[in-house]
Amino acid sequence: MADLPRVALVAGGAGSIGLETCRILAAEGWSCLSCDIEAPSEDLDGVIYRQIDVTSVASVAEAVETAAGMGRLTALINAHGVMVETAFPDFDTAAFSKIVDINLLSVARLCAEAGPKIVDGGAIVNLSSVTASMGRTRNAFAYQATKGGIEAMTRSFAIALAEREVRVNCVQPGYLSTPMRGAGIEARARQGGNQALEKLTPFGRLVTPAEVAAVVAFLCSRAASGISGAVIPVDGGQRAY
Repeated sequence: MADLPRVALVAGGAGSIGLETCRILAAEGWSCLSCDIEAPSEDLDGVIYRQIDVTSVASVAEAVETAAGMGRLTALINAHGVMVETAFPDFDTAAFSKIVDINLLSVARLCAEAGPKIVDGGAIVNLSSVTASMGRTRNAFAYQATKGGIEAMTRSFAIALAEREVRVNCVQPGYLSTPMRGAGIEARARQGGNQALEKLTPFGRLVTPAEVAAVVAFLCSRAASGISGAVIPVDGGQRAY
């Protein structure tokens, strides 16, 4: 078993953070299963792509089974998610349910399916958002609620898997230099673009996906063996304001 490669299942592997996470882990010798609804923009050595529907129990189970068959399933990274705008008080219930299913329930599905199969001492890293700690972000309360829920589940799952020292942590990215696909691009434009958001960050710049991915990779490593149940912001000091 020890001779088998370390395997990381990266949900949302085609997104900016997921892609950079795969890049770092593959360079460190991991075998990565990149799972997303769309294929990544780059083919990376050591990274295999598999299409996944995170809202489907069967699709999630198949992805986890594939990852477990590639070697020692050592890490699960939940880097997927969508941005659906929801105004208050006039919001669309169907849109709210959609974002909860994709952003929140899917994380529970993946953790429940992969958790028992991850090797002792392995890791789960969930991705939240600095907006989970903010009330000022417009038309995003459903998105914020899902990210806050991910942080709460992270703490619960950390306790549930502690007996086998499977560490469960959460990374909380700030505003990224590259916005989320789809509605995230439109929302960024309405916020005044990157320049407007840079003024909200002590660094005077937005963090990059690679900077977030570096923290994700660290939490997957044995160097982080004593960290579990933590929510770690990577936001250029944004929350310090």
